[in-house]
Amino acid sequence: MVSSFVRRGILARMHCPFCRIASMRRVVSGEREIDRCLSCGALWFDSGEIRELTEGRLPAGEGESPPDPPAGELARLHRQAASTPCPMCGERLGAVDFQMTGVPVLVCRECRGILAPRRSAGRIAARFRFLREHREKYAALGESLAEAAMRRQAAGGIGGPGMGIPLPVIVPLSDTGPEVRSFPVVTLLLAALPFLITLFAGLGEASLRLPGGLAGLPSGAGFRGIPPEALLIAPFLHAGLLPLAVGILFLLVLGDNVEDRMGWLPFLLLYLLCGAVAGAAHLLWGTTGNPPALGSAGAVAGVLGAYLVFFPDVPIRMYGLGRVVTIPAYLFACVWIAGAFLIGPGPFMDFLNPAPLSLAGNLAGFGSGVAGAILWRVAGEENPTGNESVPAS
Repeated sequence: MVSSFVRRGILARMHCPFCRIASMRRVVSGEREIDRCLSCGALWFDSGEIRELTEGRLPAGEGESPPDPPAGELARLHRQAASTPCPMCGERLGAVDFQMTGVPVLVCRECRGILAPRRSAGRIAARFRFLREHREKYAALGESLAEAAMRRQAAGGIGGPGMGIPLPVIVPLSDTGPEVRSFPVVTLLLAALPFLITLFAGLGEASLRLPGGLAGLPSGAGFRGIPPEALLIAPFLHAGLLPLAVGILFLLVLGDNVEDRMGWLPFLLLYLLCGAVAGAAHLLWGTTGNPPALGSAGAVAGVLGAYLVFFPDVPIRMYGLGRVVTIPAYLFACVWIAGAFLIGPGPFMDFLNPAPLSLAGNLAGFGSGVAGAILWRVAGEENPTGNESVPAS
């Protein structure tokens, strides 16, 4: 918490990041002083001060029922953030979805302050006012759902009649990364090759096999009896349609930007390296007795790791366990890692992905992508310090 003496000195020269003039003035909310722009109505919250808005002590000034954010609002604010400095410490701001409400705000990672445009502040106030007013109803609903879930679990079922079962995957659907400057030929080939192999194997009714007649990379078996080329071929063979579709989506959504940043040959080598390292980790540290692994999970995890290095703040629209949300790339990576830990084997998952990669393999592939992208930037990227993913508008 900034002392009042220091704060008065800062406010004397604080400029609104949107208006670029010294228009920020203090608004008293309880024992806090919030900064509001007299021109555009934007609000600046020091770390922790956003509670004044969410708990209803600070009027937002946007009316009783502000309209929902238009489509692409988070992406627009992300582009604006590229040229918007933090009014307190001068660091670059980043656009985030505030607590999964669908309302975009700007956050400073250095001082943890939050800059909310006038309409965003109004939407946040309205959403949390609704939650406060209906808190008891939500609590009762949560208790009834928990009781129903316990009854289904006791009965041995996984859902009632007509209840949809969310797919146990974390997958990107689209991103707002920079427009690629070159045709992503390697990305498209890496996405098309597994599809064509699966298609022809299905038409010919032939089972997919690795060199040496292996059905997959045996979990925790070590390298003994494993041909080295099997590590390079395994990412192109899939034992199910769901892992095939997930791998293709990761490549099409994230791969084109990574290939554009690195060039086609380094990107191809990175993809093969991540797949091989993931396969090796599966052989060494996978749980003995688990299914043999096939598929591109480790290789596309490396693509995600490289994307995180190059474009950490780019908003990604994702599907995860029944929900579709838009979050920055660094949060998507966190969600994916959490999913890798939490989505385990079971009858439903075994049916959708009969040859899964182990947790060790997924994490090794991801780590290889992060390390490879960092080494590539240090070794030869023209702009190793710039990570602006979208030009300022």
